[in-house]
Amino acid sequence: MHLNPVNAALAVQLGLCLISTVAAEQQVFAPDENSLETPAQTTKERIAIIGAGAGGSSAAYYLQKYSNYSYAITVYDKNDYIGGRTTTVNVHDDARWPVELGASIFVKQNLNLVAAVQEFGLEIRTAELGRVRKMDNVTISDSIGIWNGKSFVYEAQSDSSWLNMGKLLWKYGMSPIKARSLAKKTVAKFLNYYSSVYFPFKDLTTATQDSGLTELTGETTLKYFTKYGISKLFTNHIVQAATRVNYAQNVHQLHALEATVCLAADEGLNVEGGNWKIFDNMLKASGADLQLSTAVSEIVAAGDEGKFLVLAGDSSEEFDQVIIASPYHQTGIKGLELPIKKVPYMTLHVTLVASTKRLSPAYFGLADGAFVPTMVLTTMPETGAAHSPPLFNSVSIVRYIPELNQYVYKIFSPSKMQPAFLQLLFEQGAEFPWVYEKVWNPYPRMDTIEEFQDWKVHEDGIWYLNGMEQFISTMETSSLAGANVAALIVGSANKTALSVP
Repeated sequence: MHLNPVNAALAVQLGLCLISTVAAEQQVFAPDENSLETPAQTTKERIAIIGAGAGGSSAAYYLQKYSNYSYAITVYDKNDYIGGRTTTVNVHDDARWPVELGASIFVKQNLNLVAAVQEFGLEIRTAELGRVRKMDNVTISDSIGIWNGKSFVYEAQSDSSWLNMGKLLWKYGMSPIKARSLAKKTVAKFLNYYSSVYFPFKDLTTATQDSGLTELTGETTLKYFTKYGISKLFTNHIVQAATRVNYAQNVHQLHALEATVCLAADEGLNVEGGNWKIFDNMLKASGADLQLSTAVSEIVAAGDEGKFLVLAGDSSEEFDQVIIASPYHQTGIKGLELPIKKVPYMTLHVTLVASTKRLSPAYFGLADGAFVPTMVLTTMPETGAAHSPPLFNSVSIVRYIPELNQYVYKIFSPSKMQPAFLQLLFEQGAEFPWVYEKVWNPYPRMDTIEEFQDWKVHEDGIWYLNGMEQFISTMETSSLAGANVAALIVGSANKTALSVP
């Protein structure tokens, strides 16, 4: 998922183990080799893919997997790296200390990513949030606090799962149990998207209606959760803390499906060295011609043959089909007018800092010498409260560097973290020998929605993946979108069924 580790941490606190091991271990989208026919053509159809992130890399990989390598694929990306919004940076520019800048974890329910990790033999780590973990040879006792700008409305220690559940039930009644039940039912509905019941689905709107998930996408989180007997207090504290850190949005605005996804997780996983390696391996396996640092500027019709001319950098090439795997209105692509809805994306500031100091107890209204939780999430103050809302969405320790005795913190915020504010946020005398800042638009504004963008946006073969993000915005669903469009293209060419476990 496009996640901070918090959703896994909160799910552990809530006891949300939703998917069976058997389901998690399925090899997703494995084609039936006996049912696929290799097209009898000497010249391979040429397909351009714009974007080398989760969606574009998956599209390239599954196009070849489903068709027995029947396509000549070129992948363009304006960045100089693979992974899009899934990327790492090295603390102090040292490759020994990579930190995820974007999508931090995926989970066992992410069947597509898990299958890819297994196929490529990638080394995975467990993001052991929710209990005492050992980070870089130093044991750190994890804790979570939810702060409303003045005080902590909820705190949980990592080593007391039963105590934490007791605290949840005491404070929020049966709402945690009801939230667990709701998340379990929602995940069960979503898993149909991987099965032959739906896959490949030609129309996301129809698939959402048929699966019963329109009920969630069509209502705000607060309204939907209240309707199902989940208290506003629980929704405003626990659920909103998860939606703010994962999607920078509050429960009165975010549709209920995305919020439920934030809770529907158990143990977090990540790939050693960076989750981008999943998509790097997909592209290598596809045999695609990879054009990094190459922005596509224009797509135009190429004569009367139903082909497309793609202008990128100082060159142009002709293709039979084009897959756009980047938020279209952020690409600046000109040429053909395509019926792609303009969707607002959130602006997120990600600040990574290294320091020997910890977060300041005084800033959070704690006594001198008190330990501030290792992960501070935020929620909005109650209506009519005199104090201001938090200036950040979350701040958490993401690693410890023993050689330097430095903690590395990741801060998500709606605006730039000013140096003066960092001095307040950390203990007195804090210095920051390494700071990294990134401003990007990582996910759309998840307003309520019942009709989704079509996959095919030009009858001769231009496809768009990112409409999926208004449904659910994660690494997994971007990969699913790429696989789905690949299946639609291959199925149309071969007139054969694609076997899905």
